[in-house]
Amino acid sequence: MRFGSALGNSQKWTSNASREIAHSTMPIRSDTLRDLDVTAAQGRLLHLVERVGLSHAALIARECGVDPTAVTRLIDRLVRSGLLMRTPNAVDKRVSRLILTRQGQIVAGHMPGILTDVYSKVLAGFSVDEVTSFKEMLRRILSS
Repeated sequence: MRFGSALGNSQKWTSNASREIAHSTMPIRSDTLRDLDVTAAQGRLLHLVERVGLSHAALIARECGVDPTAVTRLIDRLVRSGLLMRTPNAVDKRVSRLILTRQGQIVAGHMPGILTDVYSKVLAGFSVDEVTSFKEMLRRILSS
């Protein structure tokens, strides 16, 4: 078998596995996020604004690999729900800067713990050595 075709099969398997893992963790995330009255996408966006410092819709769309109009709609909902504010950008009036409200900061502050809980539940059946090996493989994938 040629390397290229093996790589193609590997990419398809990895894509399917990633989708299945994301699907299997939905109930864990949904239950926890329901208490905060946000969706997973809203929680992620708040987390990106707070922890990563992304303060413009275009940057968030690029980071998430999604359409900017989808991010704008998500931001609109977060603004209406009082979790996020738009402020004018002093340098470029066409762009709004995103700032978390106090309630948005509270929700965003819960996100690292939620992600830790999800990862803990997903990796519960693995030994410490297996988790360490898995993390190292992910680091290698991300660095290549």
